[in-house]
Amino acid sequence: MNLPTKITFIRILLVPVFLICMLIDVWETKVVALIIFILGGITDTIDGMIARKQNVVTKIGSSIDPLADKLLITTALMSFLGFKELRIPVWTVIVIVIRDYIITWVRSLEYKKSMPADKAAKFKTLLQNITVICILLILTFKNQIVKFGVDKYIINLFPRIAMVIVALFTLFSGILYIIKYNKLIIENIEQKN
Repeated sequence: MNLPTKITFIRILLVPVFLICMLIDVWETKVVALIIFILGGITDTIDGMIARKQNVVTKIGSSIDPLADKLLITTALMSFLGFKELRIPVWTVIVIVIRDYIITWVRSLEYKKSMPADKAAKFKTLLQNITVICILLILTFKNQIVKFGVDKYIINLFPRIAMVIVALFTLFSGILYIIKYNKLIIENIEQKN
């Protein structure tokens, strides 16, 4: 197993640790959850760079890497639903999770040509990560943020508005992806039948 794949597996192993930290719901565990999420984003970038630089891109790594990302994002989003003060609309999490797993599944199928993530999908991932980090920061440092003069109303409103924006852009990027690769997807389905 090469280094990038090992890094990806470590990211997957951190998902339950992240979830436990969110479920315990004390300040220290929220800080640990925030650090895990940030490290997850950093290691996602690093393992991809190492794989390309060392020319060790593997089929397993290409399949597991996006799954590791989805597991961490999904776990974060689902855990946010347990924090009533966030008031995140459930439909936003459902849209994001369903779109991400459908596209991950479509990309995992064998094709004659590759179906890399396009710019919209990469921006979607960046937007999701930034939103999760901001919400984790709010959950972790809400009292300190208020002390700096940020209105509680803004702090309470941000997660809802951000999640609606992310859900709509996630859906939009999924539709663009299906449109872009629809011929390849249909060819693959017809070939299997």
